[in-house]
Amino acid sequence: MTQPKMTLYRGVSMIEGWPEKIMAAQEIVSLPHEGRAIPRIRYGDEHDDWGVDQNTCPDCRVLKGEFHVPSCDFEECPICGGQLLCCDCIFEDPVEDA
Repeated sequence: MTQPKMTLYRGVSMIEGWPEKIMAAQEIVSLPHEGRAIPRIRYGDEHDDWGVDQNTCPDCRVLKGEFHVPSCDFEECPICGGQLLCCDCIFEDPVEDA
């Protein structure tokens, strides 16, 4: 099995193409829920302390104050406070222009 290509982004080694995912995640500032836009929780504003002052997110590598990359294991649900990836809160898919 071949190893994925790596790149250095802001001093952190990560899979090539991941920096673009981090940048795109910063444009997703809210999640649609029951017709309302619910603001997302930034890395470092969660209830748990992940060592944000010393480390990037252990899963998606964002910096303190940035939004997690979608499907990050560490993103907190802005409704229930649980792990967004597996909580029972239902968010609608954003409507995409055709």
